[in-house]
Amino acid sequence: MVVLLWPQIGRRGLIKVILDGSNTMKTNICLAMLLLVASVQTVLAQPAQRALGIWADEDGQSNIEIAQCGGYLCGRLVWLKEPYNANGRPKTDIHNPDAAQRNRPLLGMTIISGLQPNDDTQLKGQVYNAEDGKVYELYLKPRRTTMDVEGCFAFFLCGSQVWTRVQ
Repeated sequence: MVVLLWPQIGRRGLIKVILDGSNTMKTNICLAMLLLVASVQTVLAQPAQRALGIWADEDGQSNIEIAQCGGYLCGRLVWLKEPYNANGRPKTDIHNPDAAQRNRPLLGMTIISGLQPNDDTQLKGQVYNAEDGKVYELYLKPRRTTMDVEGCFAFFLCGSQVWTRVQ
């Protein structure tokens, strides 16, 4: 008998497969299926792994840290070029449509949520724009040192930037 523990991305933890050596054909099929699942997950995990880290936006106004948040990736503001308002106080989420949220500080706020692989090169999720208080569809194409970032209100109303890896 062979017991295989197979790491899997997401909430499922480990897949435990017990193979009984008496049926070689069944064993070979199980192993082939495991290898196929592992290779597909590896391909889908590549953009997620490349996206992890701290990124500077195109204008140099902020840095966003992309990290694991449960079964997805998320991003939070970790640095602002101008973190204080005209009164010398930390900038807050003044444009949030929920009045109860308008006093929360921008620095440390999660602005990207639900990121998951869309294909073998791209991640899809949502981004909150604190400048207008709206949520947009987000598409990320991470590479080693840069990442194409596209936010869309609708499929045809999109804006894009190229972010640079800081760390």
